[in-house]
Amino acid sequence: MTNLFADEVSFKVKAGDGGNGAVSFRREKFVSKGGPDGGDGGRGGSVYIVADHNLNTLADLAKHRAYHAEVGQPGRKQKSFGHSGGDLVLKVPVGTQVFEIETVRRKPQEFLVADLDDSGDKFLVAKGGEGGMGNARFARASFQTPAFAELGEPGEEKEIVLKLKIVADVGLIGLPNVGKSTLLSVITSARPKIANYEFTTLIPNLGIVKLNDKSFVVADIPGLIEGASKGRGLGIQFLRHIERTKLLVHLLDATSLDPRADFKTIGAELKTYNKLLASKPQIIVFNKIDAITPKRLSELKKLKFRGRPVYFISAAAHHGTRELVNVIAVQLPRVKHQTEADKLFKVFTVRDLPYLRFEVVKKGRVFTVKGPRQERLAVRTNFDNPQAMARFYKIMQRMGVLAELQKTGAHEGDIIKIGKKQFPFEGI
Repeated sequence: MTNLFADEVSFKVKAGDGGNGAVSFRREKFVSKGGPDGGDGGRGGSVYIVADHNLNTLADLAKHRAYHAEVGQPGRKQKSFGHSGGDLVLKVPVGTQVFEIETVRRKPQEFLVADLDDSGDKFLVAKGGEGGMGNARFARASFQTPAFAELGEPGEEKEIVLKLKIVADVGLIGLPNVGKSTLLSVITSARPKIANYEFTTLIPNLGIVKLNDKSFVVADIPGLIEGASKGRGLGIQFLRHIERTKLLVHLLDATSLDPRADFKTIGAELKTYNKLLASKPQIIVFNKIDAITPKRLSELKKLKFRGRPVYFISAAAHHGTRELVNVIAVQLPRVKHQTEADKLFKVFTVRDLPYLRFEVVKKGRVFTVKGPRQERLAVRTNFDNPQAMARFYKIMQRMGVLAELQKTGAHEGDIIKIGKKQFPFEGI
């Protein structure tokens, strides 16, 4: 059975629409004039994304182009509420980032909205629509027979991209065929594919190192080559998996003719892709020392790598691997960890929220009202019902929208647009 791996998927999500409120009047024997008893519509289901430590790929979510939560049911007579739609929970691996696609200046752009780096992290990606209120809600002493109800709100609909950045404490990096997979198999219980040719590892492999009362996660990143940051070889698709690691173990081939050049090649690719990667702490490890002469080993020990510690092992012969694990275990607690995501989140305050604001834009005899509260009210109003429209006008007047429309130059019969709805202006 093929082990599918996907670290980036895109699809649409649609939260459930809220159910419409009911228009109903109590009708029973011996009750000639029963009052309104229409119930509220149910809330539409929301779409959540939850990080699950049992998953390691986004492949399952690539099977569909869209995911829908359940809709809310309409209200019923006898003031019965409609059933709420069930929420949809999409499980993803720990380390998944959620991006929303928005069109800016006619070009789609991705915006990071969530970074799920702990198991159990939960993000509301699309909120279900509220159910409309039934006519029983609008009964007053002065208005005893409301013959209208609110419509349910549509659920949010978004296009999203999920990108997985594997969460590991240590990343094994280096050119292809330097022995990263062999080292991972020796120091952990992971069993990656191992062979003597380039690009044996086609997906990141994870393993857990257990040392006395300590443990840490090691990721074997597929081999990088010159030009990887520009898409050569396996390209940049795996460079992002290094971003979350705290410490890099840079493997060099002791049999290479020019290990310093190999070191510079990988360093240049890290820096080109993301300067934060190049600044991460590194331990330099020469592998395959069992395949070189003592004289060559002595020459390698004289090489310097910008003050970084250098160790010599043979993963295949299990020589020096235990000592390397001990060194890593000591270094990890000393590392100050920062990911690129730490820099991307903006903290919003109440002042940033546009909820109470609105604006009127005039174009010819068409006036467009823009504002969250106003658009939400329009969505919930049945424009074909005179009583519903009377309530709509009353609330718009209270908000100051009608006065602003007249101030902007709106006259009887002009077209007013709010969201996807429009109607002729009737004045105050």
